[in-house]
Amino acid sequence: MKKLIVALLFFCLYSASAHAMRLQKQNGAIIVQSATTAEVEDLFKQYDYDDYTKIKAQIPRIYLRRLPNDWKEVPDSHDKHRTFIRIMLPLVLKVNEAILAERAPLEEMQKRFKKGVAASSADLALLEKYATKYDVFIREKEQQTRAHLLLRALLEKVDQVPPSIMVVSAGIYSDWGSSRLALQANDLYLSEVWYEDQGMKPLDDPDAQYRYKIYADLEECVADKALKINSHINYDYVRAARKISRSMKYPPYSPQIVSHMMQDSNLPNIAGLIDFTFSYYKMTKTDFLPELRNVY
Repeated sequence: MKKLIVALLFFCLYSASAHAMRLQKQNGAIIVQSATTAEVEDLFKQYDYDDYTKIKAQIPRIYLRRLPNDWKEVPDSHDKHRTFIRIMLPLVLKVNEAILAERAPLEEMQKRFKKGVAASSADLALLEKYATKYDVFIREKEQQTRAHLLLRALLEKVDQVPPSIMVVSAGIYSDWGSSRLALQANDLYLSEVWYEDQGMKPLDDPDAQYRYKIYADLEECVADKALKINSHINYDYVRAARKISRSMKYPPYSPQIVSHMMQDSNLPNIAGLIDFTFSYYKMTKTDFLPELRNVY
């Protein structure tokens, strides 16, 4: 009886905590719907998630849908920044998993093409689908030639994005998650939509023709940014550096790449902020094959 009472008490306490945090378990991951900063940090401790700078670090599948409820009230500090980094990394790695899942059939297709196998109707349909998503335009109409050209272009675009770039730019552009856009719209990258009424109006320019995007959750925001890096013409240099690095089986040197992304922000001394962030928080190490691990 005593054991039963203890078990029921533990269950009630756990249920109350889970309810307060609003979390759920799914496919080996914990999805946090809502939580305070202290609750998030306790969750990280529970799953031994502290040092993200180890080579081939094991990052737990803990996904926050939005930043902690009290994030705005947490004083700015390096500890807060490190918590932000640990919140972001699992989301970026999850998005990269999805991108690599899209890349896999392209790599298989490449192997078949090298053996002289003609593109099938299914191959052509997949290539056209990805061409639309990743903004690839090929004028060639002959199907087999078009398939080879599309595949070549897509292999440069459908690839994982360096986690360090995604996390550093999110931290800097969103004031480490404390900006109005980050807290109210899950927008960490100053993502804009033009000539539409949907979105958040910029406070400093009421007559602006653009709005800031509103995302359902942080993962959606990260996925949208990754797609922009993989598709938009302004990020050709990122993809070129990534292609060279992939051929050498080595991560791209992200500090040099991200320095070219200053056009994404008009923040003062953006170059200095980027350089400091990469060095102080050892962000380049997050590009060395970190892996997601199941938490149950």
